[in-house]
Amino acid sequence: MARLSSPFILLMISALAVLNCGCAARVVPRSGRYTAILASPAFPEEGTSGEAGTHKHCRTTKATFLTGERVISPRPHEQLDVRNDLPTHVFWGDVDGVNYLTETRNQHIPQYCGSCWAMGTTASLSDRIKIARNATFPEIILAPQVLINCRAGGSCEGGDPAQVYEYIAAHGIPDETCQAYEARDGKCKPMGICEDCAPGQPPQPFLPGTCKPVKRYKRWTLSEYGHVHGGLDVDAVGWPVSNAEKMKAELATRGPIACGIHVTDKFYSDYKGGIYAESHLLNFMNHELAVVGYGVDEASGEEYWIGRNSWGTYWGESGFFRIKMHHQNLGIESDCTFGVPVAEPEEREPEELMTDGVKDEPSADQKNRLFSINAFVKKGTYHDYNRPCRLSPPSKEVRELVRTVRPHEAPDYDKTKIPSSWDIRDVDGVNLATINRNQHIPQYCGSCWAHGTTSSMADRINLMRGGKFPEIDLAPQVLVDCVSGGGTDGCNGGDPTSAHVWIAVNGVPEETCQNYQAKKNECDDFHFCQDCDPVKGCFAKTPPAKRVYRIQEYGQVTGEEAMMAEIFARGPIACGLCVTEEFEAYKGGIFTDATGCKDQDHEISIAGFGEDEEGNKYWVGRNSWGTFWGEDGWFRLQRGVNALGIEDACDWAVPMMPEEPQGLFTRV
Repeated sequence: MARLSSPFILLMISALAVLNCGCAARVVPRSGRYTAILASPAFPEEGTSGEAGTHKHCRTTKATFLTGERVISPRPHEQLDVRNDLPTHVFWGDVDGVNYLTETRNQHIPQYCGSCWAMGTTASLSDRIKIARNATFPEIILAPQVLINCRAGGSCEGGDPAQVYEYIAAHGIPDETCQAYEARDGKCKPMGICEDCAPGQPPQPFLPGTCKPVKRYKRWTLSEYGHVHGGLDVDAVGWPVSNAEKMKAELATRGPIACGIHVTDKFYSDYKGGIYAESHLLNFMNHELAVVGYGVDEASGEEYWIGRNSWGTYWGESGFFRIKMHHQNLGIESDCTFGVPVAEPEEREPEELMTDGVKDEPSADQKNRLFSINAFVKKGTYHDYNRPCRLSPPSKEVRELVRTVRPHEAPDYDKTKIPSSWDIRDVDGVNLATINRNQHIPQYCGSCWAHGTTSSMADRINLMRGGKFPEIDLAPQVLVDCVSGGGTDGCNGGDPTSAHVWIAVNGVPEETCQNYQAKKNECDDFHFCQDCDPVKGCFAKTPPAKRVYRIQEYGQVTGEEAMMAEIFARGPIACGLCVTEEFEAYKGGIFTDATGCKDQDHEISIAGFGEDEEGNKYWVGRNSWGTFWGEDGWFRLQRGVNALGIEDACDWAVPMMPEEPQGLFTRV
């Protein structure tokens, strides 16, 4: 029998690769959309070598830019001596103690969606924005649902990550308070990019309300994008560079990148931690994720990549993984892309929503005030005055669980030691505020009581941990589903104290267990933590005990001095206030109230306090009406005069210090 030559074997392998992986996807612009047209079979058929158990292919086998790369500056590896200039360890979750990584995601809830192509790209771009902004407030979480709605590269059936960059460069993309992740194929216009929902007015039902597109919001764009493995194949001194060295240079210089990977059943189902290794003769890219660093194992000397997946924090090492570098482990070094975000967003109205002849300019009487309002916001846009979202319990009994002395009652308390300003967004130069929220999407929901409490609690956890990686974002949806004390009824309003009582007993998981849906579901194990599979459907998931967060004590605080002492000592608090027409239309500045209203009908978080140059005192407040409201979703309110009743009814809670995760968190 004739012996096959090496060149012939290589030729056969190449041919098999083409036959198995199919041609790269063509992407055709259609009415402003970028739609992946999968050349058959771009995703290997079920049961072939590309099939990975119950992992459904969510990425084209090769990332293809429709109009080519946009590269206007030298690539990092072209400016470095890669043998001598690259650090041995890079991890964007800990750069001199600062976490530059944004939140971890779960693409598979509230139903299964093959959106990895949108998740891996937006996660790495969100990280890069945080890096470019030096981790200052606000933290930007780009909205992958917009990409799905607008078919900007694909859908819940999979897509091409390269088209994400082209779409964002051409159209921009808002943050997630404009468009909540729903894990479904939505429509792009008119509301699939940025929307908000108001309470329904008769004859329409109160819930789910009436949604409409937002006229003015911030969009993030890109200056350049391309393949990480492109460019010259030599470094600045002329030495040849490998794909791995190009990845290292890009990661170390500009931040996380998005990479394709060949997911197998073993990786999907069995990986729990450690440095993973699995090589194949042929790799078929069927999943997209972010690579956020690299390192060297001290014991074995093995180099590895650090990746962030979008399968929830209960997978792998709290949603992350390490995989052996080189040897084409799952093909992770084969097809990576990058984008360079513009550090500051554009803020403009979409052409189809512009209002001719109407200008948002202050009136003569408004010019003398400390704040401005948005003339386009009408009464009832964000708040229902007849059915408020914050309820006062029927009983006046004090419901507290106090185990330690309150800060303002401590024997060594000295009010002169309380600073004139303190802000969770800038604690010794570090932003410790967790993600911004919009309680009113994808439909109207009067859940302010759940957002005010979980945001203040998440901020306190972040404060207790010193902002260390990973960021912990709690799930208000679980409270909407389960809290019933004090007359609480999900989207019909609730009692914030009852939320703390419930968390003290049951705990609350992270957002990757139960994302916010703005509706009330059943209260059961499934709606406490879930996952979804393309074959099995959706099912209850038991989160690790260390990923469920509890309260060790809780209580109430009133009055300016006691509130300042509590915030300075232990962090943000949840407070009620009265929503007035002017507060609803607040745009920026220090809000002063002329109505005298003191009825607490809305719950927010007070996350700091300060004074301006003229000595005007104010509270720093976090709202849950999206970043297009107020000052990036936040506000300042006159302090010391009980404006809007803000100093009458506040709740505090002390979280139990969470157990620190192990694995890559302790070895890098």
